[in-house]
Amino acid sequence: MTELYSQKQILNAASSELERMQTACCRRETESKRMKCYRHTKFPAACMNLLYAIPGNRRCVDCGASNPQWASLSFGVLLCINCSGHHRHLGVNVSKVRSITMDTWTNSDVLAMLEGGNVQLNEFYSRHALSPSSSLSEEDNRCVIKNRYRTNAAKFYRKNLAHHVLRIEKEGKYKGREAYR
Repeated sequence: MTELYSQKQILNAASSELERMQTACCRRETESKRMKCYRHTKFPAACMNLLYAIPGNRRCVDCGASNPQWASLSFGVLLCINCSGHHRHLGVNVSKVRSITMDTWTNSDVLAMLEGGNVQLNEFYSRHALSPSSSLSEEDNRCVIKNRYRTNAAKFYRKNLAHHVLRIEKEGKYKGREAYR
């Protein structure tokens, strides 16, 4: 019961942080009507707690290394520093990479991370036969992981995550992952 109460408190705090980010952005947008506001801030603390509570997010989505500190905004997943380099090499049209602790974030970037998730993406890839296999060699599995981000299935996932985030932003207050499933 205490853990559930704690999760609810974290969700409320994260929702408030996201609301403050959005409010600051809207105020800025009103002051300068010519340009859309892209308010950048550090990744909010309560949102980070929520992010690491998502199943699978304590390990790199690609190699399984513990404590990933990098993210692919395009897929809403966490990466280790080595795999973040591979994602940067794919190009920003495929995978936009940010450091969780060193870079700045927009409201929609944070929402993409909270609505994505390592397990969610890996399950998606499994359904599309784009996951590593024990029947393949280590080198072949690396190729599968590297190449799956350039597939039509990956493009579909990126596009749908982006649309999902836009719907949540229009709705206003963030209610947690379960509210949008």
